[in-house]
Amino acid sequence: MALIIPVYFLLLVFLLPQMTPFSDPLYDWIFHYAVAPAVFSVPWLAFLYYQRYRLANTIQLMQESTTAVPLRWRLFYGTNAAFVLMFFILPMVTAPLAILGGLAVAGHVFYGIGVGRLGGGKPAAALAIVVAIALCIIPAFVLLNFIPMYLQVWESILLNWRTFWFNVIYGVAQSLVNALSFGAPVYFIYYAAGEYDKGVYGESYTKPPTKWIRVGELLLFFVFVALWLPPVPTPFGTIPFFDMSWLFTSYINNISLIIVVIMILVRKGLKVEDTSTMGGASNIIIVGMFLVVEGLFKGISFLQEYEVPVKTLIIWLAFLIFAIVIIANFLRASPRELY
Repeated sequence: MALIIPVYFLLLVFLLPQMTPFSDPLYDWIFHYAVAPAVFSVPWLAFLYYQRYRLANTIQLMQESTTAVPLRWRLFYGTNAAFVLMFFILPMVTAPLAILGGLAVAGHVFYGIGVGRLGGGKPAAALAIVVAIALCIIPAFVLLNFIPMYLQVWESILLNWRTFWFNVIYGVAQSLVNALSFGAPVYFIYYAAGEYDKGVYGESYTKPPTKWIRVGELLLFFVFVALWLPPVPTPFGTIPFFDMSWLFTSYINNISLIIVVIMILVRKGLKVEDTSTMGGASNIIIVGMFLVVEGLFKGISFLQEYEVPVKTLIIWLAFLIFAIVIIANFLRASPRELY
């Protein structure tokens, strides 16, 4: 994680138009590709260091609290969370966070001067004051230069979000939902066979081939992505996807929705509490929303102008569910080393 953070911010500034606060090519290059990523990375690295035990305990609690949630659904929520976090959350909160971090460290430095922890004499005090002021000024200077550049990228993201790249992101999420929906009955069949074994023999002899089912879902996901997406341009050339989203809106989504409804009815009718088939209530709601709104927007013309906002809301809802689970576990995690 400590390595991922600087790499992420370095990639982020590569996406931005170059910041030119000094009107000197060398200084501007250093500021853009070295100073800015460093200023953005330091608060998060400090947070990771000072909260390392709590974060480790949070991960442990996440594993314990989400054990009942199938891995495929954790992957779905995690994918949505990572996308929203990288493109919408981190770029907007990191720059102000750097200023707050600088103020906190500056306050700590001034406090150190007041109680004499930084040594005596005017030279030590003067040096400490200069360091404290720099810790406040440098993040603010970076922020003032970063915001105009990122707003250009932000406008581009919003423009493309309503056109090409929205369809790409939503197509990937839709493909994942469909692949998971098709895999759910297979899990349920093995679950039912295991329950039958328990009723007849007193214990279950039927073990679901979980790894093979996951491999099948993964392959199905790649097939769906290849069928759904339009050709995607990259710096290395265009990826020739098949651009057959009509196949999903006309057939595959309807089949997935039927599977979801049948699974819900069967679970309710048989009073099945196991969540390894469709997951919990939040999973069912998200899956249903993905599949239902797709049919509504394609079938009812006057709703199509609301298509992008509603689908965006669904992706954000999936992110919020994941974020709430993480925050809840972080708040109840111990700040001491336990695991």
